[in-house]
Amino acid sequence: MLQNKAILTILAGILVIGISQFTFAEEAYEKEAYITIDVEKFDQPQTRYSYQEITIIGYVPDYSRGENITITIINPSESEDEINTFASKKGNIYTLLHITHDSQIGVHQLILKFRGEEIATTSFEILK
Repeated sequence: MLQNKAILTILAGILVIGISQFTFAEEAYEKEAYITIDVEKFDQPQTRYSYQEITIIGYVPDYSRGENITITIINPSESEDEINTFASKKGNIYTLLHITHDSQIGVHQLILKFRGEEIATTSFEILK
């Protein structure tokens, strides 16, 4: 009987440690800046009446409501476009980018900038 109580106590301790480590890992992940997209490679739209919509999702740590966030898009020709946006009060970013038949074929870099600093990057490719 005493052995069963000891095993139960040990299992409860392992469970508590496991849950706390998972919670700590999740909190640490949320503190890292990131930017990502829902589609990494896709075909260029064929007509001027069609487009591909890309969802850009990200996170900015230490964000305060109303602060400007810039997403710089570096096209294959090295030309740059900028999207100025805001995050939620928790620092989450959600914005859309339309790709048309005029968009350049090749790899496009996305750079997330906050308070004048690059904090995260990703890329996507438009195929012919």
